[in-house]
Amino acid sequence: MKQHETTPFWETKTLEALNPQEWEMLCDGCGLCCLNRLQDEEDDQAPIYLTRVACQCYDLEAGQCSDYANRFEKVEGCMRLTVERVAEYDWLPETCAYRRIYEGKSLPAWHPLITKDRHSVRPHGMYALNPVLDNDFIDLEEHIVEDFDH
Repeated sequence: MKQHETTPFWETKTLEALNPQEWEMLCDGCGLCCLNRLQDEEDDQAPIYLTRVACQCYDLEAGQCSDYANRFEKVEGCMRLTVERVAEYDWLPETCAYRRIYEGKSLPAWHPLITKDRHSVRPHGMYALNPVLDNDFIDLEEHIVEDFDH
């Protein structure tokens, strides 16, 4: 008897239909949303520039936030990615699963949900930028990412 294969949740559900666990599972762990960004404070229509400076809570060795549960209290400007605001996230990389599902695209072949390897994202995320950790002495403008094919 042939076992029935089920279609993965990300191919059958809209972002709005995901439960909290599925929402979290969509994150590929690239860490690009944990990099500091720059934008003209007086013009919210100005482009957002990605830097290679990681948030002070990001653990470079572990490849994840060091205090995920308390990140919003600890880091000013840490952004909660929610389905209600997903249309605003055009600054996220084109490979971001939240953005891709919102745009009706499939997940990239290297996504951890497909490869079953949480490290398969490393060549496509923050690690490809040789990140540095945020501190009081870093000038973000010196670390703007010019060209990053993600």
